[in-house]
Amino acid sequence: MLERITGKTRFENLPDFLSVEEARAYLGLGRSTIDELLRRKELVCARFGRVIRIPRAALERYVVGEG
Repeated sequence: MLERITGKTRFENLPDFLSVEEARAYLGLGRSTIDELLRRKELVCARFGRVIRIPRAALERYVVGEG
């Protein structure tokens, strides 16, 4: 069973690809803020049809300011 992702989840315990909601919970941001980051390509995502996933590596780049 996977643990619920929060801002206190250790980075190395995150899955390789996070849903938008998981990334939002991890970063502690609202839905509209995440949507805006994705729209401006400040946070890289992968699209599989209508499904959006955020690679853990992209999340790390965003957090350390290289995004």
